[in-house]
Amino acid sequence: MARRAGSGFAMAVVALTLVAAAISASPAPAFKNGGTLAIGLAQEPDALDPTLSNTTVASTVFAQMCEKLYDLNAQLQVVPQLAASLPQFSENKKTVTIQLRRGVKFNDGTPFNAAAVKQSLDRHKTLPRSFRAAQLAPVASIDTAGDYTVVLRLSSRDAPLTAWLASGPGRIMSPKALNELGDRFATNPVCVGPFMFKERLAGDHIALVKSPYYYDKKKVHLDSIVFKMMTDPAARTQNLRAHSIDVEDRIPSTELQSVKSDSSLKVIKQTSLGYTGITINIGNKNGVDKPHENLGTPLARSADLRQAFELALDRNLINHVVYGGVHSPGCFPLPPESAYAAATTGIPCHLRAKLSAAKAAFKRSGANAPVDVHMMLGPTPIDAREGALIQGMEKKVGFNVIPDPTELATAVSRAQSGRFETWLVGNAGGIDPDQNLYGQLNSKGSQNSGGYASPVFDRATNQGRSILKPRRRLEQYHIALAQLAQDLPIIYLRNPINRYGVSKNVAGVQVFGDSLIRAAFAGFKR
Repeated sequence: MARRAGSGFAMAVVALTLVAAAISASPAPAFKNGGTLAIGLAQEPDALDPTLSNTTVASTVFAQMCEKLYDLNAQLQVVPQLAASLPQFSENKKTVTIQLRRGVKFNDGTPFNAAAVKQSLDRHKTLPRSFRAAQLAPVASIDTAGDYTVVLRLSSRDAPLTAWLASGPGRIMSPKALNELGDRFATNPVCVGPFMFKERLAGDHIALVKSPYYYDKKKVHLDSIVFKMMTDPAARTQNLRAHSIDVEDRIPSTELQSVKSDSSLKVIKQTSLGYTGITINIGNKNGVDKPHENLGTPLARSADLRQAFELALDRNLINHVVYGGVHSPGCFPLPPESAYAAATTGIPCHLRAKLSAAKAAFKRSGANAPVDVHMMLGPTPIDAREGALIQGMEKKVGFNVIPDPTELATAVSRAQSGRFETWLVGNAGGIDPDQNLYGQLNSKGSQNSGGYASPVFDRATNQGRSILKPRRRLEQYHIALAQLAQDLPIIYLRNPINRYGVSKNVAGVQVFGDSLIRAAFAGFKR
């Protein structure tokens, strides 16, 4: 097997650095005021509820209408958003004080204050089926100290807490809307944001309108933003080129050249902090919130079979044939740009198929060919092409892969309830390795749809949360990743490098490493 570049894990620890893109200064564009920006989404978002949603496309919608305590900037640094300053940690690092902005209102006119933050954070922690629960697990209690101070008391030190508060758990919802709607919040979501929810027509569009309550209205130029559901990749690009939409979410590789050659369009290229891989359902037989129980399928029962499946895959070929070589093939959840990518040093990774080794692992498992493997994947032609290519690779070893095209929101629901065998899916990831590992694979993770449980992995990722020194955290994540390479609960395929299409008569659209389209302060050029 090939190994990642490096001269040993110890030296890699010393070389730990944060890779951030330098942003050159440029004159601010002159905007027209007014107009509707149309964004073509690659997938249908799931519930527009910050506690219950688990898709990047839903987070893109939230980025315009549901602000967080903290956000990321272009350099992937955490900056205050609804908070007034970065969190203050006590000497023992187990009490966290957050000062809030003043004079802020939710998009129903009710005041934003510490009580509202407490209610949202408590909901993230305790609501059944919350995707945020594991992310906030070290937070033992949430208190207020006056109207604009929130105090978090931790059961243990929590290194990724600030990064999480710049992600889903940091989204704050209107107490009035929560009290009136409860778990139906997604039907009329209300937060603090430049735009407010107007309507959703399933399968067609989500419409937002400019908020009269936003604390920084002078930065908002558009009257409205409409997200159009365009899951057919070719049709999405055709709509961009026809200027029926102004922004295209993730240009498909098959259409990239046509967008590049169109003088009326520009392309935003951004390396994702996340990954795409095949999640294998090992122990989620009854639902993510239920005790783990082996699914009983051949892949769930046998690590040798999972190894055979992984060794049969040619990551380079998938990237070249299906995606035109635009992504970065890889074997890990941390992209090379991650500050913690050095944790992968010394862990074997092969980018080409190893058929003889795959057949040997299949033989060790004792299974009889063919072994049927159902694989849930997206419904687009590109998904079908990838599924067919994987099917052909695995057939050489003894697997019969049966693709199961599934729309995203349905796939998320099936994954949570355990009604799948394998799932080809991506994860947006985050700036902290905890965001790529804990929720998805720790036995207590609220996104652990594969029901994976490993004492070694749990111990390492728990330590990764509670240790504050980067060098020692890196050591723990090395242990965690080495265990994943043995158990293969997720077979990682690539770290995406995404492209987004934007009309040249639009300025101010941004995409950072979290893969969210930020268009709240965009506008049409004069």
